[in-house]
Amino acid sequence: MHLALKPLTQCKILIVDDDEIIRFSLQAIMEDYFEVETLAMGLQALDYCKSNIPDLILLDVNLPDISGLDVCRALKQDILFAHVPIVFITATYDTDSQNACWEAGAADFIDKPVIASTLIHRTTNHVENKLRLEVLMKLTYKDSLTGLYNRHYLEKEVSNALKQSEREKKPFSVLMIDIDHFKLYNDHYGHLQGDICLKQIADVFANSIKRPHDVAIRFGGEEFLIVLPYTDIEGMSHVCKQIILQLNESNIEHSQSSIGHVTVSIGGVTCEKQGTMELNELISLADEGLYCAKRDGCNCYKLQVF
Repeated sequence: MHLALKPLTQCKILIVDDDEIIRFSLQAIMEDYFEVETLAMGLQALDYCKSNIPDLILLDVNLPDISGLDVCRALKQDILFAHVPIVFITATYDTDSQNACWEAGAADFIDKPVIASTLIHRTTNHVENKLRLEVLMKLTYKDSLTGLYNRHYLEKEVSNALKQSEREKKPFSVLMIDIDHFKLYNDHYGHLQGDICLKQIADVFANSIKRPHDVAIRFGGEEFLIVLPYTDIEGMSHVCKQIILQLNESNIEHSQSSIGHVTVSIGGVTCEKQGTMELNELISLADEGLYCAKRDGCNCYKLQVF
């Protein structure tokens, strides 16, 4: 099966090394093939990765603030970086040091001094393998109509995100969303137009969440789920307002609705008590909020905190 992969020139490589000369040398070697970002510190790299997901990370083992091994371990605990190859750049050749790199989650390591051809070939192979895996995961985890994640992704991956939020003692929010009067829409405009409407609304959801950790899922039919790790009720409320604002601006005609255009109702829950709830419980509570929003006339949101 032929897989259409993103061009390598659009792939981002993050280089983390405290030696300025090495950083510039690695960047000079790689910038003709990839997009390249460079950082000098391990904590800078972790902060960068909160809002960016590189296609590969070149990481020095010995950094002045925290160990490159610690950086690697921290990133590999995050499900978003499970498939991002981390390649250590190291001048240490002994077996124990190499084993430490593997145990931290490294995909490979390259010896210093770096040979340019070896660097390019190894990083290219790792990036291409990552891109192939992403395409295959998309076929497995994406809803074919809307392009959003599907229930299979919810069952396999989202529980891990909840556990990670619990480990870091951060809030975790879930939104359950339903299109108002969608049966009437389908009955009036037809199911083909209904599919177009679903795609348009899915685009609104995708545009309303900006961070790499946020996930929009087609839960079933005209129901959707938005998962917001590291998000309190204020952040959850902001996302709801963005969704409603963008839907109003989209003005998708719905003559069978009293408002005249397509709207949604939203129920949401934020979990702030660590280790007290499973994902299914949060979804159930969000669904209760959705029911309240429907009962209160639709085109609104109802949120709660636990």
